[in-house]
Amino acid sequence: MTYNHIYENQSMLIPKSDQEFFEFYCKAANVTFNNGENEVIFIKNAILEFSYLSPSYLKNLDPNGIIKLDQDNRILTSSDDFHLQRAIKQDLEIKETLTAQDFIYIDIYNRVGLIHKRPIINPATNNFVGIIGTVRPFYMPNILSLIYKIHDVTIGMLNSSKAQPPKYQITDRQQMVLFLYLNKFSNTEIATIISLVSEKISKNRVNDHLQNLKYIFNVTTKEQLIEKAISLNYHRLIPRGFLKPGSYPITDEAMIVG
Repeated sequence: MTYNHIYENQSMLIPKSDQEFFEFYCKAANVTFNNGENEVIFIKNAILEFSYLSPSYLKNLDPNGIIKLDQDNRILTSSDDFHLQRAIKQDLEIKETLTAQDFIYIDIYNRVGLIHKRPIINPATNNFVGIIGTVRPFYMPNILSLIYKIHDVTIGMLNSSKAQPPKYQITDRQQMVLFLYLNKFSNTEIATIISLVSEKISKNRVNDHLQNLKYIFNVTTKEQLIEKAISLNYHRLIPRGFLKPGSYPITDEAMIVG
């Protein structure tokens, strides 16, 4: 169900003033998302204050119960550490341009999300009255695994029918090296990237890490290391050392060439 659908079918019931329209919008969200829906939704008003959070938002993104709601699901208090408070510049840009945008969100736990924000416009006045945001998991398939799946290729352990969780204990630095190696970066590129965002590391030290990883994963070649690590979902584990909590714009799109 879309809000436009609600508006089109209840046009006679929709209030005209901006404040009343926004309250109607939040009530519609409350009806839509408070009946067993799993959508992670938030709504901000015209001055970019939180006005509505879906139950799934509170369950998944506020597990410590920082946010308090009244009986109408309106926010009473929130913490300065609450992650979307840091995205005020992004909200202002959406308010000024009246265009939807996508962001990647990194929380203080272990999750990475994709946030789609769009402006709420009162159709009676054409005024901006708020922002609605949808948060979904950020999926990051390994390109090699994706290509094989598209062509129904099964090689070694790469397309194991039973997805297994990671089971080997490796160091933070080994995790960084492995993640970049699984994404097809060379030893030299891995050394350069890690040195830029973390502590300095040499090309030779990267190779030492890869040799140790082969031993840990009980394989003899780097090709086997790639296959086994992907089969165990290590390509989905983005090292914490590469990330900082916050919300960041996404502009990259995948294109097909040739």
